[in-house]
Amino acid sequence: MTKQHAVVTGAAEGIGRALVEVFSIHQYTVTGIDVNAARAEQTRRELSAHGLSMTLLHADLSEAGDLARLTAELIAGPPINVLVNNAGINCVGAFAQSDLTRQQMVLAVNLRAPLHLTTALLRADKIARGGTLVFVSSLSHYVSYPGAAVYAASKDALASFARSMTVALAPQQIHVLVVYPGPTRTEHARRYSPDNRREGRRMAPEVLATLIYRAIENRKRRLIPGMGNHLMALLGQWLPAPVEWVMKKTLFAKL
Repeated sequence: MTKQHAVVTGAAEGIGRALVEVFSIHQYTVTGIDVNAARAEQTRRELSAHGLSMTLLHADLSEAGDLARLTAELIAGPPINVLVNNAGINCVGAFAQSDLTRQQMVLAVNLRAPLHLTTALLRADKIARGGTLVFVSSLSHYVSYPGAAVYAASKDALASFARSMTVALAPQQIHVLVVYPGPTRTEHARRYSPDNRREGRRMAPEVLATLIYRAIENRKRRLIPGMGNHLMALLGQWLPAPVEWVMKKTLFAKL
């Protein structure tokens, strides 16, 4: 029996690495994509030491040339049963004083690249019938993200794109899952958070990856992982002003 094939962007660390491990454990052939070739190779060796494997592709998703080359490599490869658009970067601080070139990179990696990859692979009929497209958005969709407005905008747009694609892809039996993670115990979160003293309370990426895998198996359309995140999402919808005040006090005021 042919193994199913999962493709994960941002596979070198954090949520992406955890997803690669989960898919490998469940006997998928896994292709991991990352800009950090050295870190990705280290991840590949560590997985290999535990009897798990990953095919590694190096690409900078903010570069149009790299994105085109990566797309061609994926089209030349085996059909894809699960495509996880996970890679993401951030740029924090007051927007008016921020580096606009860096903000453009946030949009390129978080939004343009997933749209390009997804569209090109669908056009080339590389997503297997009955397969799944996963889009990793953010809890900021519900609670806002003061101090990272462009990141929040990119994740909102990604979620909207994914929800709209659900209808378009239904005739092909292609499933679409949108994930809205809250604070996760990753290097990415540590790098951009103004306060890491309570890092231990953040969800472990391994836990999140398992929840995402189960959501794929159960053909869910939306995943807000964890009861605390569910509560924050509800409060963000029902009481947006108080929630935004809390986000401003805990994030923006500390930047």
